[in-house]
Amino acid sequence: MKKLTSLEDLKSLIPKDYKSENIIKSKSNIKKQTLEAHYSVKGRAGTPVIILKGFSGLKKEDLKNLAKPIKNKLGIGGSIKNDEIYFQGDKRDKIISILESQGHSVKRIGG
Repeated sequence: MKKLTSLEDLKSLIPKDYKSENIIKSKSNIKKQTLEAHYSVKGRAGTPVIILKGFSGLKKEDLKNLAKPIKNKLGIGGSIKNDEIYFQGDKRDKIISILESQGHSVKRIGG
């Protein structure tokens, strides 16, 4: 087999009749909201947690769909309790920027 030395050489590996898959991004049914990003270490042995509050009219499933891509992108853990999203660690600025890019308005509170 011939040694591939550039990206152009990789084209030779693709069959002529290959059709690329269209990736369809599902639109979020979550309306744009004004949220609050709270910084808290209370009752957690000094471990910082970011709490997102201010969700109105969302089911727990919608909150999970909102939190999961943020957790995956930042590589952090989190949970949902009492219509609030808890993110582990102090990644508030990154969380806020992700939410603002989705069209939400986020207020920074505490810390």
